[in-house]
Amino acid sequence: MRQKAEISRRAVLGASAGAGSLVLLAKHGRAAAEKPQYGGSLKVAYNIAPGALDPHVGRSGGDAYYWRQMFDQFVDADRSLKPAPSSSLAESWDLSDPKAMVFKLRKGVLFHDGTPFNAEAVKFNIERVLDPATKATPRAAFLSIDSVTVVDEYSVKFNLKRPWGSGLSMLADRGGAMNSPAAVKALGVDYAFKPSGTGPYKLAEMVSGSYVRLVRNDKYWRRDPDGNPLPYLDEIIIRVVQDPTVQVAGLRSGETDLVYLPYRDVGTFLEDPKYNVSVFQGGNIGYLMAFNTAKPPMDNVNLRLAVAHAVNPEAINKAAFFNRAIIAKGGMWPTGAWAYDPTVTRPSYSPAKARDYLKAGGKPNGFEMDAVTWASDTLSPSAEIVKAQLGAVGIKLNLKVFETSVATDRFYSTGEAPVFLTAWSRYPEPDWIAALNYSSTGYYNASKVKDARMDALIEDGAANVEIDKRRAIYRRVDEIVLGEGWITPLIYGVTYAAAPKKVQGLDSVFGWDAKFNLHAMWLKKS
Repeated sequence: MRQKAEISRRAVLGASAGAGSLVLLAKHGRAAAEKPQYGGSLKVAYNIAPGALDPHVGRSGGDAYYWRQMFDQFVDADRSLKPAPSSSLAESWDLSDPKAMVFKLRKGVLFHDGTPFNAEAVKFNIERVLDPATKATPRAAFLSIDSVTVVDEYSVKFNLKRPWGSGLSMLADRGGAMNSPAAVKALGVDYAFKPSGTGPYKLAEMVSGSYVRLVRNDKYWRRDPDGNPLPYLDEIIIRVVQDPTVQVAGLRSGETDLVYLPYRDVGTFLEDPKYNVSVFQGGNIGYLMAFNTAKPPMDNVNLRLAVAHAVNPEAINKAAFFNRAIIAKGGMWPTGAWAYDPTVTRPSYSPAKARDYLKAGGKPNGFEMDAVTWASDTLSPSAEIVKAQLGAVGIKLNLKVFETSVATDRFYSTGEAPVFLTAWSRYPEPDWIAALNYSSTGYYNASKVKDARMDALIEDGAANVEIDKRRAIYRRVDEIVLGEGWITPLIYGVTYAAAPKKVQGLDSVFGWDAKFNLHAMWLKKS
């Protein structure tokens, strides 16, 4: 049987994946729909500078706030992570053969450099992800693909080693972003900051650590529901503004048009009639502790669990998140995702248990270790709270603070410290987290220790197409990860986007991963 893109794949993705996770708050009411106006410059403030604009090789989740405006996905997804064919580069797909995926491609699409998007381009991009030399961040999640065959100019076949139940969802993220083969070949390593996608905006200028300026792609293929060409804006300027106080001040002065609000300012903007606010529940993993299980002293499971039990997320939520976030009850699949399971057994705050695990780990009087982190309005106070709480049970924590992408590289690539205190992006497809964080070949598995149990679970979870079986597999993954202290999520974030009333389309500002989706934003002229 041939499955078209227009058919909901409920058996694979779940009928309500992500349902209820998104709340759009129109605090001050919503005017009748108006015809979008073209032109203008949208000024956005964001706190993380991009580590790369090439989706395949970027390491930081913050990179996507930039590259998503320049790229289309091979198979896009809506907010519940169901395939969205109207915004995908693949028009339809045939999944009738469990060992193959055949895609029909959208015609007439051009990369920003003017070269055509076609089956050869798809083959190039998927092979680039799979090539170990690329060091592509999503590679571990794409290993179900054995090879790619060009059927004709606008048809391509993925030959699979095994069924790939997570495949369509994975193609909605980094690995499914399509880069211009000509630009990649011509620019080499320079391509990382000179990307050429097919998206609504193209790169005009980047000043490292300062801003990224994007301009309208006049040859963009998509239309709005009324048939008007997208995008509406002439340009988008995303400024790197690390201080949230400065971000908010810019929003109030009119220097900035759009920000993700710091938690301490949410209440004020919700009550201010000059602004609209959109809200995404479970928009990220707001705070977590990741452990390198191969690096002493965190190679000792009892000591990892001592750390996990010594930290009180309630105190972190109150002090750093102003009680507006969600205490983590499950694992790394966020609230609203179909794999989220708040009933799984996981470490809870108990200094007594922490001391018991210290004894079991041979360190009854505690120990000293380093932790890598990066500065933000939530991570900085959270790290200090963690340091104090660990100190209360005899664990001395030395904080090493770096810029976001540097901290990520220092922990996952060079083994700078046994602990990473960080935040994480929203990934409702569980294979993304599982393959990249827990697989022995996953980039975000700092230890790279091969665990046969986990690798088998990850393979089964990615291959299976039955949602109930996948859910049971990922519960077992959670049991291992939480029970053995691989990663301990502490806070699930709630994301608040604010803009003055002139900014239209705020209800579309969140993509499925709660990151900026500026494709349909426009400015109302006075």
